[in-house]
Amino acid sequence: MTAFAVVALVDGVDVDAVAAAVRACDGVAGLESGTSTPAQAPTVSYLPGRTVPGVRVEPDRVTVQVVAQWGVPVPELGRRIQAAVAPYAAGRRVDVIVADLVDAPVGRADLDCES
Repeated sequence: MTAFAVVALVDGVDVDAVAAAVRACDGVAGLESGTSTPAQAPTVSYLPGRTVPGVRVEPDRVTVQVVAQWGVPVPELGRRIQAAVAPYAAGRRVDVIVADLVDAPVGRADLDCES
């Protein structure tokens, strides 16, 4: 019996390939779906039997929501992610949301918070 890989397409976008491309970017600690509010849907793709957190496909864009490593300039990280995702976005714009930072320094001796 031959096993076939199932491609996870949402409106023509392979969301697993998008997620893998994002995770491969330097400065990305992971993907995050976030929480939904009345004004904003969570950043997640729903597939039969599972979800792909951090990737949402809309008619005009692919949105990815990441947790970034501390010390990486956010504009540079955004451009890096956009370039990595573009081949999988089926011609859509790529929006990047940085939801959180990890590995931030705990204390900074050079900051004077009392002045």
